[in-house]
Amino acid sequence: MSIENTYVLVTGASAGIGAEFARQYAAAGYNLVLTARREKTLENLAGQLSSTYRVEVEVIPADLLVSGDVQKLVDRLAQAEHPVEILVNNAGFGLGQPFEEAPAQRHLDQVQVLAAVPLQLMHAAIRAMLPRGRGRIINVASVAAFTPGGTYSAVKRFMVVASESANIQYRDRGIDVTALCPGLTRSDFHHAMGQEQPKVPGVFWLSPQQVVTEAIAAVNAGKPVCVPSLPYKVAAGISQIIPRRAVAALISRTRNY
Repeated sequence: MSIENTYVLVTGASAGIGAEFARQYAAAGYNLVLTARREKTLENLAGQLSSTYRVEVEVIPADLLVSGDVQKLVDRLAQAEHPVEILVNNAGFGLGQPFEEAPAQRHLDQVQVLAAVPLQLMHAAIRAMLPRGRGRIINVASVAAFTPGGTYSAVKRFMVVASESANIQYRDRGIDVTALCPGLTRSDFHHAMGQEQPKVPGVFWLSPQQVVTEAIAAVNAGKPVCVPSLPYKVAAGISQIIPRRAVAALISRTRNY
């Protein structure tokens, strides 16, 4: 794929994995469309990346629970001028509470942000990409998708299956779709939930740089699923063959409730 006049749209781009996707694509010469709720943080990141890498950076502040904001992103994906040829569905959040303690609406909000909106954006992107005969989509899921870990795991599993299906349907038409399934990654994810980071061995902690590097390599190679790092590849495989109750007991150690 030629990167001249190519734009990459990244949701949840203000921090963590999303910001790292923005950095790595900018470093490779891609123009960017960055979106998240924190407008000032986005503007600062956009300024840094534009100055450092001499790329164009658009900023679209958006709350993915607001239908009008989501429509702005759908419209940008449909735009023929300065087309988005790579979509990274990264935005998300955790609840940080047991199932019964979190209000039902928060579970529904999680389904909206982690599944419904990414599906809507993927649909818009594919419709725009098909006439051009090329495009790439990375849907950030989680290794939790392979475990019985509540609403979060359920919606992440949804995105894995949706990504695999889209990759099968559209790869021969020039569009590669990859579900990225990282494990514990050093970011502000747990802090945003009001939690301390889980106390697990260092080998299970990934850096955003490693996660993004492996994700980009995977989508470039047309792989439907990417599980960064050998420990998590092994863990994901084992989780499919041992009793689900045992898997649930193991993942409970990564939670602080």
